[in-house]
Amino acid sequence: MKEYLSEDIIRGKPYDRTIIKKLMSYIMRYRFSALLSILMVFLATLMFLLGPYMFGYAIDHGIVKADKGMVVKMALLLLGIETFRTLLVIAQNYNIQNIGQRVMMDLRMELFSHIQTLPVSFFDKNPVGRLVTRLTNDIAALGELFSAGIIVVIGDVFIIVGIIVTMFLLNVKLALAALCVLPVMFAISIFFSRKIKIAFREIKRKLARINSYLNENITGMETIQLFNREKKNYETFDSVNKDYLHEQVRYVRYYAIFQPALNIMNAISVALILWYGAIRYFSNDLTLGILVAFFAYIQGIFDPIRDIVEKYNIFQGAIASAERVFGLMKESPENDYDKLTFSKGKALQKVEGKVEFKDVWFTYNNSDYVLKGLSFKIEAGQSLALVGATGSGKTSVTNVLTRLYEIDKGAILLDNRNIQDIDKTQLRQIVGMISQDIFLFSGTIRDNISLFNSISDKRILETIDELGLTCFINRMPHGLDTKVAERGSNLSAGERQFISFARILAYDPDILILDEATSNIDPVSELLIQDAIQKITKDRSSIIISHRLSTILNCDHILVLKHGEKVEEGTHETLMRTKGLYSQLYKLYLRKETV
Repeated sequence: MKEYLSEDIIRGKPYDRTIIKKLMSYIMRYRFSALLSILMVFLATLMFLLGPYMFGYAIDHGIVKADKGMVVKMALLLLGIETFRTLLVIAQNYNIQNIGQRVMMDLRMELFSHIQTLPVSFFDKNPVGRLVTRLTNDIAALGELFSAGIIVVIGDVFIIVGIIVTMFLLNVKLALAALCVLPVMFAISIFFSRKIKIAFREIKRKLARINSYLNENITGMETIQLFNREKKNYETFDSVNKDYLHEQVRYVRYYAIFQPALNIMNAISVALILWYGAIRYFSNDLTLGILVAFFAYIQGIFDPIRDIVEKYNIFQGAIASAERVFGLMKESPENDYDKLTFSKGKALQKVEGKVEFKDVWFTYNNSDYVLKGLSFKIEAGQSLALVGATGSGKTSVTNVLTRLYEIDKGAILLDNRNIQDIDKTQLRQIVGMISQDIFLFSGTIRDNISLFNSISDKRILETIDELGLTCFINRMPHGLDTKVAERGSNLSAGERQFISFARILAYDPDILILDEATSNIDPVSELLIQDAIQKITKDRSSIIISHRLSTILNCDHILVLKHGEKVEEGTHETLMRTKGLYSQLYKLYLRKETV
């Protein structure tokens, strides 16, 4: 069976100083609240330790001596102590949860901000689901560590140490008798914590397999149904699900044994207190109140031990999540993403639109070049068509011009300035692109044209009218307020393309790239798109890529690519006369259109 998301397996090491130090840096942002929580935990522990002692004192000095006034006073004092402890616990829980939520928000915002700076090549290699998991599940695991882990465990340790110290202060011999089971209890806890950790690790790994398999199958449901794969996929998922069930049952089995084992140790400890305490009481070496206090203390020491074992698993999961989150944060952002000026400190003012490729070499995988010594020029305001078979490097030209990918050798000049010296955010305001795969966001048509910027409806409608696409908006049920589903699934290919053209014109770039902008649309929509292309490319430098050669007939210049190299260059008429590759492609296109 194929392993999914192998990097999600929790590693065996329970402690990593670097990761702990990094995690603590986030808590230190809220150091006052954290210290306040620790103080409240300490005070709550003192109140907890006072309770049994005061109860025993009331027995010895009130009930045994028939002092009703003392009993009433001690009852009121105990009520006050428990009330104060309850208020402390409420305030402590709120404060801890508040710290955890704030740390989660900080981590998620920093990680999201960092992801937005990563190069496109990173997203080519990393599935979206994996990144979403980092931003959701892994951050939530860290939040649980902060809100229900670290400080709570500190409180548990305070209680355990406090009970042991208090018992020895009350009566050393009885404390030794009561606590003689602690070594065995700690050994049981360590043994089961290791077993539970292994089971927990396997649960995480096999849950990742389930999530990966579900994501793949739900996404490809159309293919599954078309090829009648339902039964086979059901059998595969049944196998994956049973593996997960097996690990869950193993996890539950360990807990089912661990809890009774602690209960047995608890019962033995109580029995020892009862036996030895009774002997000491009968010999007048121990008061009844201290004996009762010991019973209360011994009952209170086991819950923190259970809690620490459970928190150990939270700690393990959080460390694994931290490794993945901080590992993603270490990914290098795009080159000079924060550079805001050209070389020599001069910001770009007026853009003429002259583009020049000078001996450009580029590869996606550091081995096979997809652009090989490519050189060409686009004069300001001119249009260039890129023509070639699939895989010839057309889209790669647009990728390196927008610096979604960086070239390996050569130079790309914009108005005689190397685009490497231009801040990427500024470059992408200058160069706009309409691609074949239009990405639309959930929202309205207005949102997708303005990209959630403050552009007036008047400006948007003027843009649509300028493109000659008023008929498109008029047939929408609610005009600009028409809802757009995720990725525009409720719109046709032509309607999505109309929105992209209105978006780019509202964006108003100086240089325009059209990458298969007329593909996958009907003939009527294509006529509207062709007219829109003429309008938006007017007086703009533009690069047009299209398998429909009718789209490029009016371009000022045509560049023919083959395996990343320039093989022909010229106008439509000159290239047809040379009877080279372009002529062959055009004849094939005419034959296809005739058929």
